[in-house]
Amino acid sequence: MPHTRPDTPDWTTMSLQDILTLAIADEEDARDYYRHAASLAGSMHTRKMLLSLSAMEQEHAETLRRELEEIVLQRDLETGIAD
Repeated sequence: MPHTRPDTPDWTTMSLQDILTLAIADEEDARDYYRHAASLAGSMHTRKMLLSLSAMEQEHAETLRRELEEIVLQRDLETGIAD
């Protein structure tokens, strides 16, 4: 499973939202990579380890997603967009 990002981002022009969005995608790609590898694993021990790594990547993605939501909410509050 190849990495899906086509090129290197320009970190100097990216917002924190952009960076977190990209990081979430990377974590989800890693999750899927480990899940796929687990489906091909020959031993139960290896399969369990890969599924554990996949779960960790999912947790990372969820943590980043919560951070992103907080940033968006804070921005909306500061600009008066939120209810």
